[in-house]
Amino acid sequence: CIIEIPGYVDKNGINMPVVGDLPLACAATCSASVRVQEMAMEAAVHGDVTLLKQAMLHDPLTAAVCNPEEIWQMTDEMLVAQAEWLPNYAGEIDAAKARLAQHEANGTRVKLREGWQGAARQHTKSVEELAKDKAAARANAAAADKGKMTKEPA
Repeated sequence: CIIEIPGYVDKNGINMPVVGDLPLACAATCSASVRVQEMAMEAAVHGDVTLLKQAMLHDPLTAAVCNPEEIWQMTDEMLVAQAEWLPNYAGEIDAAKARLAQHEANGTRVKLREGWQGAARQHTKSVEELAKDKAAARANAAAADKGKMTKEPA
């Protein structure tokens, strides 16, 4: 287990001062991560690949850079690559291999390694490209502005 709290070492050993409750915003951020980790732990204990995929989808760092199809595929790839160390998923490994083979055969396998660099795998638009798409961007923003917070230019 890893804990992230202030601490210090002195002649008496390792000491952890009493810090008190986390501010609500910090607690909310931590709570989301803790729940994801609980899901992943339950998935591992029970060999539940659906719960594992849900945990990976709910991880804020994964979801920030991958869409669901990428996450499902990544989960299958990880299960296959780490099969030797994942005995609880033994029944799911063959299914993961079959899903990957099926996606390869029908051309729906997500290609992640061709010219992509980590999270920056999407094309970043230049100012000129953004200017060309100004009307579409405004329409998209207006459609999402349920609170009517965006003002139309005069």
